[in-house]
Amino acid sequence: MATFIKRNNGWFVQIRRTGHKSISRTFDTKADAERWALSVESEMGKGTYVDNREAMSTTLAECLDRYASEIVPLKKGADREMYRVNLWRNDPLSLMAIGKIRQVDIAKWRDTRLASGISPSTVVKDLALLSHLFTISTKEWGFPVQNVVNLVRKPKIANARDRRLILGEEERILEACYPELRAFVTLAIETAMRRGELVSIQRSWIRGSVVHLPDTKNGSPRPVPLSSRALATIKSLPIRMDGKLFTYQEDAYTKGFARTCNTLGIEDLSLHDLRHEATSRLFEKGLDIMQVKAITGHKSMQMLARYTHLRADELAKLLG
Repeated sequence: MATFIKRNNGWFVQIRRTGHKSISRTFDTKADAERWALSVESEMGKGTYVDNREAMSTTLAECLDRYASEIVPLKKGADREMYRVNLWRNDPLSLMAIGKIRQVDIAKWRDTRLASGISPSTVVKDLALLSHLFTISTKEWGFPVQNVVNLVRKPKIANARDRRLILGEEERILEACYPELRAFVTLAIETAMRRGELVSIQRSWIRGSVVHLPDTKNGSPRPVPLSSRALATIKSLPIRMDGKLFTYQEDAYTKGFARTCNTLGIEDLSLHDLRHEATSRLFEKGLDIMQVKAITGHKSMQMLARYTHLRADELAKLLG
């Protein structure tokens, strides 16, 4: 039932109804107050009323704080997720209530990021985090908000990599690397493992000629066979007290590899390109699709194809 009270600043109306929280607003005229009360009570009677007051008063920044404490620690790559959380925290959009953010706001943010030179793939990943936050807000936090990120076009990613090592590059890079980086690069080429998988390896995971990864990016364990060159490389590394093969976090090897290539004048080659190189070499050694897929850990044939770049001259040799 609605209660109307005349105040100096207008008409105050409060609605109390069983099964709903008390709701109130102030209007300039009693007619406006009555129209609003009638509409709300009608929706309550039909069971269609949605109380969005919390969503309209909780900022995106507050949601990001909750997301950082409740969701991010459960994710793989939590450090990178926190980087994206902080990116959104520092954006003016974070000052808006989550219930007031519209798709036009997201589209404007997307266009501004792209215009600043940020790659489409990075923008897509940033949007993916925000989309997940909206989903969690609805499903777990009870905010009646629409996932407006899903209403916005995502940038087209047209920067698929097909870079492979050319003659002499591998030898030059390995010669210029410090010992631990040399071992890291060698194992990346020999095993096709992701950099995060490499830095996580414990010696206890290596049994015979296989390293058994208990947890991977895809959330499942994976055995990776080791070539004689990979085994020799592992043997060359000093024994560490913590049982790990490598000393640093993955970004240290990425930056070290980039510095080495820059010093040597080798252009357009990243550490992640070595996973493409390794995957392609497995096919060139004669392994079939299922064997390569088991080694690399790709979940789909489509993703495996993105990492495979066979050289035309090698294919010509097979034709005879």
